[in-house]
Amino acid sequence: TKHSSRAESTAILFKRREMSPFEKQQQEESPPTTGGEKVELKASRSMCYYCFDVLIHALRFGQQIVDNQRKQTVPDFVSGLPDITVECPIFVTWDKMHQRSNKYQLRGCIGTLGPRLLVDAVGEYALTSALKDRRFRPITLDEIPSLRVAVSLLVNYEKCEDCYDWTVGVHGIMIKFMVNGRHYSATYLPEVAKEQGWTIPQAVASLMQKAGYQGNITPDIVRNIQCTRYQSSKIRVSFEEYVKEHCQGQDPMLSTAVPMDVGSKAWQSCKTM
Repeated sequence: TKHSSRAESTAILFKRREMSPFEKQQQEESPPTTGGEKVELKASRSMCYYCFDVLIHALRFGQQIVDNQRKQTVPDFVSGLPDITVECPIFVTWDKMHQRSNKYQLRGCIGTLGPRLLVDAVGEYALTSALKDRRFRPITLDEIPSLRVAVSLLVNYEKCEDCYDWTVGVHGIMIKFMVNGRHYSATYLPEVAKEQGWTIPQAVASLMQKAGYQGNITPDIVRNIQCTRYQSSKIRVSFEEYVKEHCQGQDPMLSTAVPMDVGSKAWQSCKTM
């Protein structure tokens, strides 16, 4: 297939790095998969490492160079997927630690509710959420050490009996409704309602406003809301964890050469400043 030939050519062109001891342990703890079996799809720390990889190198060497390398390589996290052709809705979130509050605050979050090929989408949304979230200015290189990244894979979609048929802290929801001929739609990821301390009715009302509806919320409108619930497999990794676990303690910000294989820690063989 197209995807398998891509993987084969990559194996010839690029020598895959040795995994760190931490990554070997993570892989050993993951149950083996075989072709044809149904596998539960989960976000992995390797996906978060890859997000840092592509963002750092895009900011240091230019996004075009990174985009060209991404087209020629298969990221390390693919080895943890049941198949290279796996598709899934995905969101990538960047948070920044603020020294005054000593808390992480949102710095960018963009994703898709439609299934995307994960081998491409993780890197794509890592850059899009960091550089093109219109709510924020683009992330800069000097912010990298203060960042934390989260990868969320949206799974287990189910149609709700009504817009209140879901559980706070477990489900995210997508709603669609129409008022006076105008269509509205929006979604909240599973963690939003819990983090905001909302009840289910409060979350639904807020989501209707997010969708752009500013009118009165009547029982008739609520009854006609189409609602889908889903769950999220989410992993967070801070820059400090990324350096320790993926870079074997070597700061990738100090490498003096452009790595040949974005996502495969090629800077471990590069001289540092």
